[in-house]
Amino acid sequence: MSGSLVCVSRIFKPSSFLSLALCVSAAHAANVNPGDSAVVSPGDAVDSWSLGSGSSLTVNGAQTQAINAINGPVTVTINPGSSTQAIIADEGSVVTISDSNVSAVPGQTFGMAITGSSVALTNTNVSNANSIGISGAQDGTTNIGSRFSIIGGTVSGGLVGITLSEQSTLDMEGTQVTGTGATSYGVRAFGSDMTLRNSTISGGLNGIVFRGTGTTTRVGTTNLDGTHVEGQSGAAILLDGRGEPVEVNLNLLNGTTLTGGNGNALEVTDSGIANVRIENSAIVGDVQITNDSTANLAVNQGSLTGDIVVDGTSQGALALQNQATFTGNLINVDNVAIGDQSTWNMVASNTVGSLAMSGGAVKFGGADQFYQLNVANLSGNGTFIMDVDYATNQHDTLNVTGTATGSHTLLIAGSGVDPVSPQQLTVVQTAAGDATFALAGGRAVDVGTFSYDLASVSNGSGGTDWFLDPASKTISPGTASALALFNTAPTVWYGELTSLRSRMGELRLNKGDTGVWMRTYGNKYDVSQSSGLGYKQTQYGFSLGADAPLPVGDGQWLVGVLAGQSNSSLDLSRGTSGSVKSYYAGVYTTWLDQDSGYYFDGVLKFNRFRNDAKVSMSDGTRAKGDYDNSGAGGSLEFGRHIKLDDGYFVEPFTQLSAVVIQGKSFTLDNDMQADGDRSRSLLGKAGVTVGRNFALDNGSVLQPYVKVAGAHEFAKSNRVAVNDNTFNNDLSGSRAELGAGVAVAFSQNLQMHADFDYANGENIEQPLGANLGVRYSW
Repeated sequence: MSGSLVCVSRIFKPSSFLSLALCVSAAHAANVNPGDSAVVSPGDAVDSWSLGSGSSLTVNGAQTQAINAINGPVTVTINPGSSTQAIIADEGSVVTISDSNVSAVPGQTFGMAITGSSVALTNTNVSNANSIGISGAQDGTTNIGSRFSIIGGTVSGGLVGITLSEQSTLDMEGTQVTGTGATSYGVRAFGSDMTLRNSTISGGLNGIVFRGTGTTTRVGTTNLDGTHVEGQSGAAILLDGRGEPVEVNLNLLNGTTLTGGNGNALEVTDSGIANVRIENSAIVGDVQITNDSTANLAVNQGSLTGDIVVDGTSQGALALQNQATFTGNLINVDNVAIGDQSTWNMVASNTVGSLAMSGGAVKFGGADQFYQLNVANLSGNGTFIMDVDYATNQHDTLNVTGTATGSHTLLIAGSGVDPVSPQQLTVVQTAAGDATFALAGGRAVDVGTFSYDLASVSNGSGGTDWFLDPASKTISPGTASALALFNTAPTVWYGELTSLRSRMGELRLNKGDTGVWMRTYGNKYDVSQSSGLGYKQTQYGFSLGADAPLPVGDGQWLVGVLAGQSNSSLDLSRGTSGSVKSYYAGVYTTWLDQDSGYYFDGVLKFNRFRNDAKVSMSDGTRAKGDYDNSGAGGSLEFGRHIKLDDGYFVEPFTQLSAVVIQGKSFTLDNDMQADGDRSRSLLGKAGVTVGRNFALDNGSVLQPYVKVAGAHEFAKSNRVAVNDNTFNNDLSGSRAELGAGVAVAFSQNLQMHADFDYANGENIEQPLGANLGVRYSW
């Protein structure tokens, strides 16, 4: 065979012939006769090998030229550390290569040409700089394809890295496949099945190309699992029937990524059909569907970012499931289905055919982008996330040109800014059908000071228009939070004062000696809607103080100092809340005549308030704001302790309290502005306490008591402005108060008390007030 050339050709598919021109220099040729075996070891001559049917060849860490097994089946085993130029195998041959190199030399068409055989490659590099790295063909007689298992290593070809015929299969993991030429492909498949895991596929033109098989219509399946595919100048993946119908099931799984040099992740053209499933992957790039082609894209718990563009001869469909997202434009897409908390993020105005919603959402761009979605037919149940610029009245619009059915939700962004000129803003138009639309959570849209509800009206086409109606305005949560915070400071101040009023029982038991005391207390208030604003306030805190007799006068005067801190939380419902942290200090004086029972109590108290608002907007966002202000007030109380028989006593009293809270302005981070004037309170009270002293055997004195009083708030005007809309915080009116408590003198030096209160009136109810204190004197 010296000086001659051996040329081989094989059939790729039954209907046509494709020559596999493998031309091998036979200057050093070796033959293995049918049924025989041969072993190539290090140091042996570097020969080309021709294998007869049923023979086997083993290469152990040695070099060979081409291995030609065209009369299979044969067995070829190439062990670690070996290298060869090219391999041909057919008719049921088995080729196993590990940790070796297959490098075609110039003039060789293939690095490996396999027909109807099985190949297992482990950590092996196959290359052909001028043509095809690996070719897998089906047997023309048996119609059996080639089967490849590739783990690790690399495959490269100047024209194609790997090409596979119909019926051939490829299972690959951790491998890099490269088409090195400017117009090359990484992988080319004709009706074959592939599973590519954790691999990289790239080509000078396309990463993967699917082609038609000619006379057959076998549907091939390709699974890309954690794999990156790149077309350096073209689409990452091209499905090109070239006029021959070709259909592929393409699954992009578990972190698979696509990069197209022309911006296209996928192109389907010339009678191609692509059934694409994206799962747990983020695909970026456009999808182009042209020349009588079809693409059905399903995204399941993954994302697709890019436009889906369908020409006038083709068809496209998109389905989003299981929290999937699509971001881009749909151009000439016939059917769109969005379900299971999935979202289409629009980037421009769009027109689609059928839109079926089943728990999914369509988001109309960003806050400063206003789009229109035209839908031929709408069905199901879904959410449409929209924006409105209330300064210019620009807004997103859903326009159903055909029939609209189902129940849908509108989530319309709110704002802290009032509209310049409130007007009806039509956000949905339908031409026909019985579809219904409602605002998310049943909540009116927050628009600055007020919230606007959704209304509908029949239009001239037989359909319905849905619009935001400024005539339905109510106070927004942001406004409510501002009013509540400005309204709360007086109740905070009075709640802190209750711990001083209950001190009188202790003073009666300790004869007014020098002492120190501590109180802990809690109060709840319900402000009714009749005041113009309803909310609940919960307060808890503590006070510390010390007092001593004055060394002048009749010796029955005490003077003391106090300090404390309280926390109040406001619940305005629907997730909107506020809080007030109060720090205070003060002085007080008490005169108590043990003989006549008359007493006088005076308090001056100074506060610093830290106010925070947390607003739950109708669109699900949160707005926040805070401010600090101060307050000062005083209380004067006069009464008489009247002793009756058997330890009973009655104690009528009157009290007048006043407080002034500093005015303040603040801004929520949604640009709502609130301005509160200086607020005032003037509270008058008259009541009576009835109780009894019990002397216990151990020398202790137990004093249970009950009290009843009437109170009246005289202050009526506390102005608050929200976005220049003026409100009056008015808590004026009368209320009744009931209470009960007990004071205990364990000794001349140690006293304790517990006190519980209830009050109810025109605008405010106190369901519970409680304080517990202890005093030590000497």
